Amino acid sequence: MTAVRAAVRRPALRFTTTLAVAAPYVLLILPMAVWNDAPGTDFIVRTAGLALLGTVSVEGSIALLACAERRSGRPTTARLDGVARWDPGRVATVARWVTVAAVTANLTLVLLGGLTLLSQVNAVVPSGVLTLLTPFTSWPVLALALLVAANGLGGLGRGATVRWIVLLVVAHITMAVVRGTTAATTTFIITAMTLAVMTKLVPTRWIVGLATAGIASWPVVFAVRNDLRRADGIAVSDAVTATDRLRFDEQIVRAQQYGAGHDLGQPDLWATVRYGLVPRFLDPERPAISSGNAINEFLGGSSFSSYTFLPVATTWFFWGGVAVVLLYAVFAAVMVSLRPWDAIGRRPIALVLATLLLSGPLAWFSTPPDASIAMLQAVVAASPVVLVLWVWARERDG
Repeated sequence: MTAVRAAVRRPALRFTTTLAVAAPYVLLILPMAVWNDAPGTDFIVRTAGLALLGTVSVEGSIALLACAERRSGRPTTARLDGVARWDPGRVATVARWVTVAAVTANLTLVLLGGLTLLSQVNAVVPSGVLTLLTPFTSWPVLALALLVAANGLGGLGRGATVRWIVLLVVAHITMAVVRGTTAATTTFIITAMTLAVMTKLVPTRWIVGLATAGIASWPVVFAVRNDLRRADGIAVSDAVTATDRLRFDEQIVRAQQYGAGHDLGQPDLWATVRYGLVPRFLDPERPAISSGNAINEFLGGSSFSSYTFLPVATTWFFWGGVAVVLLYAVFAAVMVSLRPWDAIGRRPIALVLATLLLSGPLAWFSTPPDASIAMLQAVVAASPVVLVLWVWARERDG
């Protein structure tokens, strides 16, 4: 059984980006389309195929190169010495402090009215203390990666690691209740389960059980979410059921009727770098961006509500098929450079970057190019922690 699991896990780590892109289609989107005999399934498969062409071309090339090196008897690329490089106890200490800071800052931000659905509807721009807390919005993902790394290094036991992660999940659920949205919490849980698979944090049956429980509880979660929105005075359509909300196949297919290539003012490459790497206090005149809002306006909706065709089809809608292939090839190249197959659970910085990629541009419900901007912003926000790791948590030679 161990050999079978290893045989399955090794390709998963070699093709991490490919599996991240394919998972929502295999587990949710295509089954719903086939079950409901939905028109446009060929469009779903075609656009997904473009993204997978980009990821497989990169990850497959590296995998073939590794196979060729092994068969020729030549040593493969040198493994990174993740165990000797980091002090497990200090990495665990950083992970715990980042977790506490992430939970405290994000709960404070949301309880003060920041990032809630009501604030979005009312077009309230964060100011004062909310602005100071905004950079911490990505820290739960940072904390998640560091906790998993601390476990991989031996600085945290599995039980303690799971308890700290549960704390992050509970905080996310609390924020979802206050905010009236579930997407961020769902993305966080999916990311946590992905890391658990990559690093063998918990048995696979735990992950399957958690996923099953999540699916079974969705109707209740959907009803509670709608009640919370009504309590805030936000209109909710009673015609949309919990099952209807899972019809992401219909959401994707809608892009087909408009064709590819639409300039709605979404950020280009330069704007992505500008918004992602330059803090707002250094660039205060730049306008707020939301590609989802721009799409909703294009479809005849309001400017404060968001709509997307999910990441792959939205990329196709904005820039066309070639851009889909190239963009996902870039994502795969970034992931490959992090070497997820090479004990990534014991390399904190690599795991942080991989986690930000999985929870950002590669997330199931992300919006391009906003997700890439958010990832770059998260890298900037994580830089002080990475610096602490590098200076304080590395083991010294001699």
